Amino acid sequence: MKGIVRKFLKDEGGNFATILGVALTPVIMCAGISVDYVGFKRVETRMTLSAEAAMLAASKEVQKSREEDYADNGTYDLSNAQLVEKLDEVFKPHFEANFEAGGYDLDQDSYTLEYMEVDDQAKVMITMDYDTAVMKAFGYDKMTARKEMIINMKVQPKNYIIDIVMCIDATGSMQNTLDAVQASAKTFNKDLRTELGVGEFSQKLKIRVRPIFYRDWEEGRDYQTAYANYEQDLEDWEDEWGDWQPGDSSGLSDSERNQLLNSFYYSGWYYQQYGNWYYSNRSYKPKTHKRVYWEGDYHYFRNTSELEDWMDGLEGSGSGEPPPRPEPPVNHGLNMYGDFIDLDPSDEDAASAGDDRSSLQESRNTELESFLGSTYAFGGHDWPEAAGACLNEAIRSDWFDNQTDEAREYFKIPDHHVIIKQGDPIPSQTYTLVTPVPVVVFWSDATINSLSLSQQYLSSSTPTSWSTFKNLWQDSSKLEQQHKLLVRFGPESASGFNTIMTWDRTYYGGSLTVGNQQAVKVIAEKILDSIPDILRVGS
Repeated sequence: MKGIVRKFLKDEGGNFATILGVALTPVIMCAGISVDYVGFKRVETRMTLSAEAAMLAASKEVQKSREEDYADNGTYDLSNAQLVEKLDEVFKPHFEANFEAGGYDLDQDSYTLEYMEVDDQAKVMITMDYDTAVMKAFGYDKMTARKEMIINMKVQPKNYIIDIVMCIDATGSMQNTLDAVQASAKTFNKDLRTELGVGEFSQKLKIRVRPIFYRDWEEGRDYQTAYANYEQDLEDWEDEWGDWQPGDSSGLSDSERNQLLNSFYYSGWYYQQYGNWYYSNRSYKPKTHKRVYWEGDYHYFRNTSELEDWMDGLEGSGSGEPPPRPEPPVNHGLNMYGDFIDLDPSDEDAASAGDDRSSLQESRNTELESFLGSTYAFGGHDWPEAAGACLNEAIRSDWFDNQTDEAREYFKIPDHHVIIKQGDPIPSQTYTLVTPVPVVVFWSDATINSLSLSQQYLSSSTPTSWSTFKNLWQDSSKLEQQHKLLVRFGPESASGFNTIMTWDRTYYGGSLTVGNQQAVKVIAEKILDSIPDILRVGS
């Protein structure tokens, strides 16, 4: 065998060189292809990764622009061409930065981008040429890499109802806060929408507010003496009852007049339609009259002046009646607005009130401003103060129900759509998202004292232990749990509030100065922190 090889190598014939030359050509070509192919695949892989990262960033920006456009006025005004321009602005710098981060040099002549628009979709095609090293000798100067991606530019906006209960300490030291909340009331809706990034007239958001002023038991008579004084007054009145003689039935007695006035004050609101009277059980129903009951019939009046004129014409028990029965001590602890004031009425609300939507909205803003300006700071130190009772009443508020006809009317939801809130399982049917966001906001410079006294004298449903109170806060039948918020303005540390701030989804908003000057801004920040993709703005 060695002899044969030695003989072959010494052979001086011309066949060997020819055969070797022919054999080396495909060998060299294959080696060149391998070298260039490996280099090409590296560039193609880097291009693909860089393009996908750039597309992700650009997609978010396009989605944001799309939803900001919608949130402004409830319509999509940006054309696909404008959105593609935004896509291009973001895609190019991100792509180039990511590509060069892999150790490659790149200039805009090294690649081409093509955008195609079809039915709310943008197709992005990126093409990049790879200059060969070895294969040039064989007539192959370049290898081309391509990547195609599609972005859907049509998205479904999300609907939100933000219900805010304002628990406002109205004791003597809080006048600055009372002035501040009233000053911001008229523009509260507009200001909160601005801070959230939602247009003033967008109907993808509904804001409702329920204000509650709270004080202590009763100025001048604390809870330890108030009932003792009342019981003595009641005993004196009963002693005098034996001296009473029937009168001449001319006119109402003071007692009868007071009884009718009290009945008017504590009456709910009613309205008349087609000759019948109806109870105004919703914020969007007209509230025109209150009623009193007299001698087997109900009577309706717009105000106390009408009631007084009517009483002047009635016959009653006449003079000679003993002093009127003493009234129980007045509870100044809670001055509550009975329901939420809907600052965003629907077109149907306006039609039923015989008004247009913008005028009714203005009326609701004025209603909030009027209530917040209806009281002044007084009292203090006559415990129990009603902070705990206010939180109890706030949690038990009539929060917005996203399954109601009112939700369908306002958000224009078709009858065949299922309504779900954000975080619910996605149903198989066509659906619309309507997410309630219940918010409780406190302004107070004091503590929360005895819960048992709050229950006894201020609000009978108030829990008497903090553990029971926490369970109430976490009760999904009372409060939507996933998106609830509590924000507090006041001293950073205060007894009672310190306990509350350990509960889930509670936040310290800052001092009273911050609350007086920047409450809307802070409330919006906490909402956006909790729900960063609200209406997809800021996501």
